[in-house]
Amino acid sequence: MVTIEENALNYAKQKEGSFIIKTISASGGCCEMPIKSLCIEVLKNFKSNKNYISYEYNGIKIFIEKGLKLDDEILVYRKLRLPLVGNIFGVKGVSIKYI
Repeated sequence: MVTIEENALNYAKQKEGSFIIKTISASGGCCEMPIKSLCIEVLKNFKSNKNYISYEYNGIKIFIEKGLKLDDEILVYRKLRLPLVGNIFGVKGVSIKYI
């Protein structure tokens, strides 16, 4: 089950956007293993492809990159709201699968 916290939901509705949850990676780390992190964005008119799993909550779509580890309960929430930077979002129930 996917849910969106009220502050994050209101922001996405205001921007008429969808939540995109994907990985970003950088080289480095121990033993030359790439370091990966989750990136949560709100994008308007996002065109999904085969690389994403789609969910919907209260009219807002959530696209989660395939290959991520998903729990039974997924929560998208607003972590911070910073001047000049804007909103920073987080997600619980989604993690990176290292092979």
